[in-house]
Amino acid sequence: MASKFDLIVVGGGTSGLEAAKTAAENGLHVALVERKTHPAVVQRSCAQMFLMNMDSFYNERMYFSEATKKWIFPINNFSVNYAGNYRKFYGCHFIAPNARDRIEIGDYEANASEQGTAAVVFDKNVLLEGLYEEGRKAGVHYYLERNVTSATRVAGGVQVGTAEGDRLTATFCIAADGINSRLARISGLNRQRTFLFTAGSVSYYVAGVQFDRSEMICMGNAYDHKGGLGPVHFCMLPSVYRQDEYWLYINGDERLDFFINKSNFSPWFKKTEITHKRCAVINGWSPSPEPFLDNIVFVGDSCWFAEAENTGALMSGHRAANAVCEALHKGQPDRQGVANYISWWKKNWPETHNYRDFLCYAVFFRIFTEDELNYLHRVINKKLFWSMNPFNLYGHIVRGIAPHMDRICRERPELARKLEAFTPQTAVTMMKPATRIGFPAY
Repeated sequence: MASKFDLIVVGGGTSGLEAAKTAAENGLHVALVERKTHPAVVQRSCAQMFLMNMDSFYNERMYFSEATKKWIFPINNFSVNYAGNYRKFYGCHFIAPNARDRIEIGDYEANASEQGTAAVVFDKNVLLEGLYEEGRKAGVHYYLERNVTSATRVAGGVQVGTAEGDRLTATFCIAADGINSRLARISGLNRQRTFLFTAGSVSYYVAGVQFDRSEMICMGNAYDHKGGLGPVHFCMLPSVYRQDEYWLYINGDERLDFFINKSNFSPWFKKTEITHKRCAVINGWSPSPEPFLDNIVFVGDSCWFAEAENTGALMSGHRAANAVCEALHKGQPDRQGVANYISWWKKNWPETHNYRDFLCYAVFFRIFTEDELNYLHRVINKKLFWSMNPFNLYGHIVRGIAPHMDRICRERPELARKLEAFTPQTAVTMMKPATRIGFPAY
């Protein structure tokens, strides 16, 4: 079936739904192509955080208005409706393997006060359902259970083909198909990027969890000395669904069993049950030189390194849709027409956040021994700047370590040498084994 539109959006996640409904509300004839039965069905691992109220993220300072039930993006001048449940949390703590000492990002007690600054987890299903309904009312044509197989530059725009036989043509296409973007691959965009790694992600919702100062995101390593697992990395934060439930990222059932039943953290999990399990495979690439190729405008993680997060996805989807509207209004159906989006993306994404800083944060605590980690978490006794920006966390940790370097040099010279030798290139080098795996998630 052939149909012609002003804009085709590929991908019905956060960025795609925001782009489609924004363009339709502004008068464009819009199609959205999505492989799932319904966009609001969340199948992949997702922490469901809204990063706000701390330091800048993509040069935006978003916040949630509890009175109006909106996510507010004041610098980019738009808002997103959200009527679902949410749960506040007040810090980001890196927990030592002994399960006692911690490096505290943010002042938990101050943030938990009425005057404090909280972050939130939210119900992504509700957000996606709301965006879908707003798009439907605005006239978006949804093509669900469709698998995109081609995106070809044709006279007057782009033709998108699906395995189910659709042939959709539009002046512009927005690629909102996520970290493993098929459009980035079939369009040739990935030939302009460097492949970095393939990583598996397994997450669980665990009910019945109990521990002190529990309204936070916490990360760390537990050590298995008997079962051969070695360091077991985890990340945990509150769930929006139940007060005693937490989202737990840990790579696989064997590591989960050790962590909740045998590690130093097991007292947190005395009477627990697993309510959900979700997985994902992530292919990491360096950011593309720009988010545009052959009238395809790329948003969210499709052209980025990783961790656009829901906030970055909403911003880029909204800005790209407005850029397409502007281009068509001006009669510039080409790269020049969406130049404002391209320059906005370059300035606020790769020129603001270095993906290597994220790699540093991801691997930094993995270069130390268990004893060194216990020591380091004990030495850094000052609460650090409250941030959930994953591209800034490594810098905050390094600044927290700096005042203690003389002491570390005296007491633990080998640890000091490791700290001094660690660079962003070290992090890239540590990812080489994952790079050699290839990218099987297509």
